Amino acid sequence: MTFSPNFKALCGAMTEVRRDLHAHPELSLEEARTADIVARHLEESGLEVTRGIGGHGVVGSLRRGGNRPAVIFRADMDALAIEEASGVAHTSRNAGVMHACGHDGHTAMLLGAARALADDPSVTRDIHFVFQPAEERYCGAQRMIDDGLLKRFPCGTAFGLHNAPGLPVGTFATRSGPMMAASGIFSVVFTGMGGHGGGRPHLAADLTLALAEFTIGLQTVIRRGFSPLDPIVLTLGSVQGGNENASNVMPARVKATGTMRCFTQDNCTLIETALNDLAERVALLNGCDAKVEAVWEARPLVTDPEATEIARTAVQTLGRDLNEAPMTTGAEDFSDLTQALPSSFMLIGNGVEKGAGGDALHAPTYDFNDDAIPHGIAYWTALARQLSQT
Repeated sequence: MTFSPNFKALCGAMTEVRRDLHAHPELSLEEARTADIVARHLEESGLEVTRGIGGHGVVGSLRRGGNRPAVIFRADMDALAIEEASGVAHTSRNAGVMHACGHDGHTAMLLGAARALADDPSVTRDIHFVFQPAEERYCGAQRMIDDGLLKRFPCGTAFGLHNAPGLPVGTFATRSGPMMAASGIFSVVFTGMGGHGGGRPHLAADLTLALAEFTIGLQTVIRRGFSPLDPIVLTLGSVQGGNENASNVMPARVKATGTMRCFTQDNCTLIETALNDLAERVALLNGCDAKVEAVWEARPLVTDPEATEIARTAVQTLGRDLNEAPMTTGAEDFSDLTQALPSSFMLIGNGVEKGAGGDALHAPTYDFNDDAIPHGIAYWTALARQLSQT
């Protein structure tokens, strides 16, 4: 595949954009500066730009006509509430906020692709470059959809991309079918008669025992309530009850919260039912009351076989290494687009060495690897050309 003589300069310019975004990170639903920068670059590329979709969402439209459905190329823009400890020159200037997931890199790569494709006459497909807010809160994609994204910009297919620490730079990975998990949070509250834990424990409800039985029961739910071929995660992350300064008092209320993950919508429903059933049984045995609340924040990310094959072919035309991505219980709100449209999701290598792209996502030492920018722009460009031939 051939690229413009200006490709190297374009990658250098997008590296500067990426570092600027990294130095000025913005939390979910607060991406005003980032959205302005994105819109300005899209306008300079000659694209039709629409701002303010679902909050700070931006769409740049490349109109090439034709009878085939348009496609979505999507990047995310928000940062995380983490104090940066990477030590890089472009470190965050916003205390307690950093780009610890590489959304600055995703934005820069897609901006570079938009600029390259605007000058590429071989691309004959309408493309909507979607820059999404609030991915980290699992609500940005749905907010854009609710604000008419798919009605205002009708599309037949959507494509997303995310960097992957541990995967060498220049290497890609994807898979067809279930790829990332649905993610939700749940809480259980046990209430009952409190009392004196030393003098009269038999007159109180032992809520700590109820919570212990519920905790052990979570693993029984996984082992006996679901097929061993279905990956299910139920993990408690917090426990609250009693007062550390009153060790002889049996609390009248205890609460625990946790995370839940699975790969199908059916299992999302079954997990909610199983949590309620378990809490009710435990409460009945321990003479107390129980209340469960469960909220799914991200749906399963399930890729379309045909769209994924197009993405694979695009990588192959570049001569890059392409791996089969494993299923992961991590979550992504690109899943809302995969539920609405045939979609594909690609991973791009961010490096394997610490300090050079290999630090884990959401770690305070993480930084997006600028060496991945040319590969990301090249992928989006190759994908657009492949779609023009499909």
